[in-house]
Amino acid sequence: MPKYYCDYCKSYLTHDKMSVRKSHLAGKNHIRKYCLYYEEKAKQLGIWDTNDFTYEVDMGYLSQGAPSPEKFSRKILRSKDKSFVRQKDEAEKEICLPPPPNLANLAPPPPSAIRHTDEYIKAITTHVSLATHDI
Repeated sequence: MPKYYCDYCKSYLTHDKMSVRKSHLAGKNHIRKYCLYYEEKAKQLGIWDTNDFTYEVDMGYLSQGAPSPEKFSRKILRSKDKSFVRQKDEAEKEICLPPPPNLANLAPPPPSAIRHTDEYIKAITTHVSLATHDI
């Protein structure tokens, strides 16, 4: 049975099937070695200068849309300044939880996790209000 040899990983794959090749080529170790190989070639040819290319994606960029305690406190202060007469729809929209605490060295959870939590809370309150009306 023929084996497939990956030049970047310097290893043989057990089977020469397309599905095995695809899963190998999509693997993180293969992609890392592929990138390292071409970075090394570019450095040898003088094309790659590490001072010219700084990575634009950093922790500040990744966490720019994440909720923070400061934003939450500003939202509370703004809601206190609003008039005390509220409509039913406004009361449902203003359900807001503080962001969950995160560990010191980890980034906060993605904003989609917070949005899903808001949707779950709204669904639960709607279900509870419908259940209490039926009683």
